Amino acid sequence: MMLRLFLAACLLALAPAAFAMSEKKEAEIGKKMHEDLLAKMRTYDNPKVVDYVTRLGKALAANSDRPDISYTFTVLDSPDINAFATPGGYVYINRGLLAYLDSEAELAGVMAHEIAHVTERHASRQDWMGKGSSVASAVVGILAAVSTGSGAVGGVTQDAASMAGTAMVRGYGRDMELEADRVGARYMHKTGYDPQAMVEVLGALKDQESFMRVRARKEGKQSTTYHGVFSTHPENDERLKEVIAEAGKLDDGVHRETRAEVFRETIDGMKFTEEPRAAAVIDNRYYNGKMGFTVAFPTGWQVMKRSSTVLSGPNRDNTILQMGVKRAVPELSPQDFAGQMLAMKPLQDVEELKAGEGIDGFTGVFPQQGGAPARRVAVLYFGSYAYIFEGRTANAGLAPFYDTMFLSAIRSFRPMTNADRDAVLGIQIHYIEAPVGITFAKLATTSPVKPYPEEMLRLVNGYYPRGEPEPGEWIKVFR
Repeated sequence: MMLRLFLAACLLALAPAAFAMSEKKEAEIGKKMHEDLLAKMRTYDNPKVVDYVTRLGKALAANSDRPDISYTFTVLDSPDINAFATPGGYVYINRGLLAYLDSEAELAGVMAHEIAHVTERHASRQDWMGKGSSVASAVVGILAAVSTGSGAVGGVTQDAASMAGTAMVRGYGRDMELEADRVGARYMHKTGYDPQAMVEVLGALKDQESFMRVRARKEGKQSTTYHGVFSTHPENDERLKEVIAEAGKLDDGVHRETRAEVFRETIDGMKFTEEPRAAAVIDNRYYNGKMGFTVAFPTGWQVMKRSSTVLSGPNRDNTILQMGVKRAVPELSPQDFAGQMLAMKPLQDVEELKAGEGIDGFTGVFPQQGGAPARRVAVLYFGSYAYIFEGRTANAGLAPFYDTMFLSAIRSFRPMTNADRDAVLGIQIHYIEAPVGITFAKLATTSPVKPYPEEMLRLVNGYYPRGEPEPGEWIKVFR
């Protein structure tokens, strides 16, 4: 709360100058917003996609009316279908939007539109205070979305990027959006792309809006409308068509490629969404997407998930390593938690553990008592939970050997990275050449995307609500 109030106060102090904002002030505000957004939002950690978007953005910016600005292009790891720009040359595109495009020319249309918002200084030309779309409200909106979002420990809500888009894009209004179309179309033309690709993007976004209305009716919910890129343009908007046609008058007779093949090669394998499963075990590493952590168990050991407990062992010597979870008690240290909440004391060979960023813990040995063997114990605080490890073996002669394995597994506990989430939980987009007789209904039977598998296939392939692919046509599928 204090962080949001501080940012609001700082940025509100800057807002009155927005009506005649200098280029330096634009850069300052944009840089501040960029830093705050990246502190809370995940960026998409796929170098092939990120480098591609950056190269394309820089090529368009070089042909813009303000080529001397230091532009920054960022791909956000959000499934929302949106893109937006902030003052100072900061352009953002959500991973989710890329899935619905079919060519580099269409991506250029989206990015040129956003670059035009920057070059035409739309942020400083509008009355932010009067329309409630100030930089301060945009940043506070993003932070509010993050603070109220659900999700994994250490995770962020995926709606934050959309909220930023609402604050910074929708607030421009129809006239500025049309100007961004007109100017962006000119940038596209100068860079070698057909401005008509903007119309194709518009069609894809309107198909998505139509689907959301149908889905809302089926589920008995209130219909929502698309609020991102080109949101102010109805599908049959003659003014938009005139704006695009105007750039076509500059046609110099040069053939303009869509570069669909390059685009296809770039996004093949890109994450589309995450599976709604909580956990997975791959090569003896356990991943918990909901809680946001991963831990590696010894090679060759069996790993079993039971309710809130994970068990692992070698199937001999009555040896087992168990991991459970309880609510952490912040006022207690991890060692005190073990003593007071789990009655594990006294402990020997106590050692503090720092298993990764945001993880605080300890490990020790609970000595043999009665007929029970000694146990390797560890408690790790991560987020609002305490992760409790207990390792034991009935083979006293091999106890030091197994204890080394227990410690190795405990020390492998760490937060999941973006790469982990992509590899383990991600459902990817892949291209195939449509075989003879294939239909989207047939493809939907094996699609991991739920619900509405057929509708989602149609939407990403531009066949919503009807139509079937031609044999040999490149189409997107989910795996």
